[in-house]
Amino acid sequence: MGAGLLLLGDSRLPAGGYAHSGGLENAVLRGEVHDLDTLTEFLLGKLYGTGAVQAAFAAVAALTAGPYALPEIAPWAELDAELDARTASAPARAASRAQGRSLRRVAKAAWPTEPWPVLGVSPHHAIVLGAAATRARLDEREAAVLAATNVVNGPASAAVKLLSLDPISVTVVLAEMAGHCDQVAEEAADAARTVFADGDWDRLPCWSSVGLDVCAELHAHEEVVHFAS
Repeated sequence: MGAGLLLLGDSRLPAGGYAHSGGLENAVLRGEVHDLDTLTEFLLGKLYGTGAVQAAFAAVAALTAGPYALPEIAPWAELDAELDARTASAPARAASRAQGRSLRRVAKAAWPTEPWPVLGVSPHHAIVLGAAATRARLDEREAAVLAATNVVNGPASAAVKLLSLDPISVTVVLAEMAGHCDQVAEEAADAARTVFADGDWDRLPCWSSVGLDVCAELHAHEEVVHFAS
């Protein structure tokens, strides 16, 4: 368990996450995030909004993948479409799929015997993360923890660069968020188990974050940016 979490949760994992700010760059550009307090508010809003959705889909993907081998006959396309429908911004969808492709390449290198193409040509990041989590011997709750922490870690790392914040202070903010990530992950895993049992996709979280959608749309039209999203 510990090794799997360290592997997939490590910021050095070459899955492209370092190239994305999760909407933070535009929030900084517009002055909405400018210090540790506003960064904390941004991260909490993202975690309890789109973060809850990402965590739930990662958990469902982990349950769907199972502990032994990725099933070729599984509702991957349907799962992908459900997450697509919950991601209102086209640039945000593109960013999720770009990170999904990168993570799938890493997963394929780590576990080459798995039929990773069954996930689709350009799968969402949370779905690949959930499937990869089972290969690393993690369960659905741990997959949800990975997704939840990923939602806040990326923007927090970007904040150090964009705002020249003290990295130790930012790490303290992340440490204080651990309980929030666990709470989101627990609720996401519970929802995922229910959906996996009855197949009712409507039971999965469908929270939206209008502010993040606006950031994603505006960021896509900026001429000079530091991050892809």
